Amino acid sequence: MLAVLMSLTLITGNSFGQGNRGRDRGNGNGRERSHERRNDVAVDRPNRGEGHRNNEEVNRRREYNPANAHGNRNNDWNARRRENNESRNNGWNDQRGNRQQTYGNRGGFERRNAEHRDNRYTDRRFSDQRRNMYTRDRPGYRPVYDYGRRPVYNRFDPCWKYNYLPRRNSYFYNIPSSYFSISFGGYNYRYWDGVFYRPFNNLFTVCAPPVGIYINVLPVGYSRIYVNDYPYYYYNGTYYDQRGSNYYVVSPPVGAIVESLPDGYETVVIDGETYYVVDGAQYKPVVVENGEIWYEVIKAN
Repeated sequence: MLAVLMSLTLITGNSFGQGNRGRDRGNGNGRERSHERRNDVAVDRPNRGEGHRNNEEVNRRREYNPANAHGNRNNDWNARRRENNESRNNGWNDQRGNRQQTYGNRGGFERRNAEHRDNRYTDRRFSDQRRNMYTRDRPGYRPVYDYGRRPVYNRFDPCWKYNYLPRRNSYFYNIPSSYFSISFGGYNYRYWDGVFYRPFNNLFTVCAPPVGIYINVLPVGYSRIYVNDYPYYYYNGTYYDQRGSNYYVVSPPVGAIVESLPDGYETVVIDGETYYVVDGAQYKPVVVENGEIWYEVIKAN
């Protein structure tokens, strides 16, 4: 019995030994496989040095990426464009500021520039007058009264208040149909709105009214002036004296000062001084209290 137990023990030990060796071989193969897997992981996972090299290579690739290079060129071009625009805008603003500062220092406009502009306006208007001067050889069709015009003072234009009326000594084929006929001194004068016309053959000429002729109603826009405390009424170079209900034309009183002369005056220079002649009366420019230039009668007709 004892012998049988010992033999079973030996057989069982051998079996266990073979099983362990099998398991060892099996475990050994597993370790090899796991080691291979760990080696695969080690190959796939770079170390720190290799990671830096790879990052540098990726960065270089990004830097040399054509798309990024194109974007950088666009950014540089946009930056230069903005700088150019800013420089141009700054230069334009500086010029504009200088102009505004210049105008501000001038007080809006410089006097001599304003005078030059007024001279150009006056010269242009006088050239228009010369072009539209209706003579006996080239008469106008009918005088035009520019009632829509608002007179504006102009120191360079002595007739600034009455230059919308027909000028002295101009000729026309016809006159306004609403005229008044006034017979005086053998002439049948026509009168309308402060302007006297005298027949000349088949024409009418704008003339100075003869002294002594009278009207019943003063023209619109007349002025009342005083000479030696005596009142006169003035309109477009003509002086009226009220006598009863009528207004008689009188010779220009010496010492009378009026603000404007009729269109068609003449200029005379004596000793460097400019004088104006209207209907035989001589006027001298004077400066009144408000700084405007008016005209004083220094010689009557």
